Amino acid sequence: MPHATIPRIPPLGLGEMAPEQRKLAKLGADTVIQVLARAPEVMKASGELGAYLLGQGKLHPRIRELAILRVALRCDAPYEWANHAPAALGGGATEAEISALTDPDASWPPEDDAVLRAVDELCANVFVSDETWTALAATRDHAEIIEILFLVGYYRMMAGFLNSAGVPVKPGQPALGEPPAPVALPDHESRPASGKTGPDGRWKVTFIHPAGSKDLLLDLTTDGSTVSGSIFDTQLKVTVPIVSGKVDGPEVAFTALVTDPARFEVSVTGMVDGDVFSGSVTISGGGTFPLSGVREVSPSN
Repeated sequence: MPHATIPRIPPLGLGEMAPEQRKLAKLGADTVIQVLARAPEVMKASGELGAYLLGQGKLHPRIRELAILRVALRCDAPYEWANHAPAALGGGATEAEISALTDPDASWPPEDDAVLRAVDELCANVFVSDETWTALAATRDHAEIIEILFLVGYYRMMAGFLNSAGVPVKPGQPALGEPPAPVALPDHESRPASGKTGPDGRWKVTFIHPAGSKDLLLDLTTDGSTVSGSIFDTQLKVTVPIVSGKVDGPEVAFTALVTDPARFEVSVTGMVDGDVFSGSVTISGGGTFPLSGVREVSPSN
């Protein structure tokens, strides 16, 4: 299918955007947000449905993202693929599964095959056949099937917008049909040990995402078996309190609820080894990604 090869609608500059729009842009997919910001009412209305499908729906992130990638393939939408291929990895899909989406002879488990067939039929015929519907209903309830129909419709709509507006893929993002390149964990600077143990204190960590990593500050305080504190997003300038957490020796796990600029839950599990913190962060509906960092040490230490 054809798509614009140059931008037809210039992205709105971050300095020209409303504060809530800038925060949304910094969450990811910044270019599309900057283009949509030229129609703020449309962005708000469509964004509410998109946020529900990505963060509050019943579908597991793995099959949801594989379905979105299949839509991107069927609609020849490179930007849609580039931004959702990393999310598919985070949602639990493998590089082999992402690559297999382009193979018409690939073998899938029956429950996955039914969803991907539904995507193909909706994109080709705007209709799910009786055979595919029966296969969907064998493992999914009515609410999940309705969600699949809306998911495909939403991302077909977005593909038409992205292709027609000419929203460009950023350098380094995966090309249509290709899995994202692996992201390396950052090297930690060599420095004298602080002599501290356990998770208490402030940690400078990096959340590793193939679409763009994010620096965070963790303030952690333990009390017996519980942990409290906050997560500060250095890019968004937003502090999120930890709502629950536990600690068991060097192992720590905690959850925070983000409400601004969008509502989603963030869960962190990690291991403390002296001044090094390593683990993973899970974003509700968005997948699980590596997290790594070091203890912030004051000059007096």
